[in-house]
Amino acid sequence: MRKPSAVGGARKAVAAGRRRGAKTHGKARTARTVPAGHRPAGAPPGTAHAPPGEDRRGRQGRKGGQSALVRALDGELARLTVEEAAHIHDDLSDRERIRLVREILEVLFNIWIRFAVDLGRELRMSPFQWDFILYDGGKSYRFRDSFNFSRLREASIEEQAFPFRHTLKAELRTIGGRTFVRVGFELEEGREYESTGTVVAKTTYIVFNEPAGMFSMKALKAALSEPLRAWIRSEVQQDPSILWEYCQDRLRKGR
Repeated sequence: MRKPSAVGGARKAVAAGRRRGAKTHGKARTARTVPAGHRPAGAPPGTAHAPPGEDRRGRQGRKGGQSALVRALDGELARLTVEEAAHIHDDLSDRERIRLVREILEVLFNIWIRFAVDLGRELRMSPFQWDFILYDGGKSYRFRDSFNFSRLREASIEEQAFPFRHTLKAELRTIGGRTFVRVGFELEEGREYESTGTVVAKTTYIVFNEPAGMFSMKALKAALSEPLRAWIRSEVQQDPSILWEYCQDRLRKGR
């Protein structure tokens, strides 16, 4: 039998050392893979470790939960908005609305008659005056019973004077469950002609704006007296700037 040489013994020692190093290295890698929610022995609280994959999944889960919460809140807000809008109702009964609309139309029709008879200017009225008025001869007029006054929300008298149109408009506007009567002049203050059509700049100037419950024909006529005189002067002198300057200097702009 041959005796082991010193070289062979050295080789065996090196191989054994390599095997021991490999085992130690493997144990070190294993030690770093600590289950989530656990911390190494002796580590202070709050130092738990988790594998990178599990940590990413946790963050994604939290983001998903937050997104679901936001969607739920958006849905609840939308539902509340719809319910709130459903409870905003018109505060006028049909009978009150009909009385109010008839009084507004009576004021506007009397203005239309004044322009037509005294100035020979037949303005355009909306709704068309003979749809809701019957002429009985002389100076006698009355409302048509067949006209549906309860459905009317606005009425206007329009002068299509060159270069810009101007309109006296009365509206019933419901804001927060309350109905308001707003009357004002809507004036054209500029035009631009483009390839796609004509762009008209309009401004509204408020003459009268009151809750429907406080409306009276007397108050509306009083509010209209000065603007109406300026309008008539502009027609007689054929100078629309008289009305424009009055509105710009004396009335507030509306939206």
